[in-house]
Amino acid sequence: MIAGGLLAGSLLLSAVFWMLGLPFFIAFLIIPFIPLFGKQREVRRCPVCGWETTGSERFCPYDATPLSGSERRE
Repeated sequence: MIAGGLLAGSLLLSAVFWMLGLPFFIAFLIIPFIPLFGKQREVRRCPVCGWETTGSERFCPYDATPLSGSERRE
C-alpha cells in the first residue's frame, strides 16, 4: 500500500514537473525524504536501566520497571 502511494506520488510529481518544464527526475530525488516528514514517535525510557523504545511496550524487558516517557524523537 505504501509502495503504491509512493509510486503514484512519484508519477504525479513527474507529470507536474514535466508540465512546468523542469527535469522530472527531481521527483525521484525527493521520495527518499518523505519518511522524514512523518509523525514523531514518543520515546519511552526505563528510569532504572535507561533502555529506550518507540514501540508500544509498557514495561522494560530487562527489569520489568514501568516505562516513563514524554520525549519526542525527531
